[in-house]
Amino acid sequence: MEEKLEILNKQLKDCQPVLKDFENYYNELNQKYEEFQKLIEYAAELKKDEKEFENLYKRVAGRNASSLVDNLTRKGYALKKELGDAFENMGYRLLEQARAGKKDDVYYGILRIFVANKRKFPDELVEVFKPIYSEEMFKVFIFSFLSGIIGKEKQLENN
Repeated sequence: MEEKLEILNKQLKDCQPVLKDFENYYNELNQKYEEFQKLIEYAAELKKDEKEFENLYKRVAGRNASSLVDNLTRKGYALKKELGDAFENMGYRLLEQARAGKKDDVYYGILRIFVANKRKFPDELVEVFKPIYSEEMFKVFIFSFLSGIIGKEKQLENN
């Protein structure tokens, strides 16, 4: 990572930044943040009596929440073709359950669609149901996913 950062700095010094290199670095950085979040989550579980680990985990998870919203929207768009009809039938119910903060019901409804269609439950959605996130963040995550999967087809073409 340090070496790649030096390359980006050199490109800037030479006044010749390469967008693809910046995008690749950004994607790699996000992947590292996600990996670190998993590590600190495990550390926080091991050290439940030390609140500092939990606080650090919350800070890292909060920072990654924005990225998760984007990933959920993209995942929804990506699954629209295969599961769009199933979510169209359940979409408004799931929206209302999410609005009411009924995590268990939302989880059951979404999991049921994936199981009925013999699809793996996406890791991005597993993250949404972790208790570390507030009820408001939970709603944002679910609305983001549902907006992608029950949104208009035109939006799918943009991704």
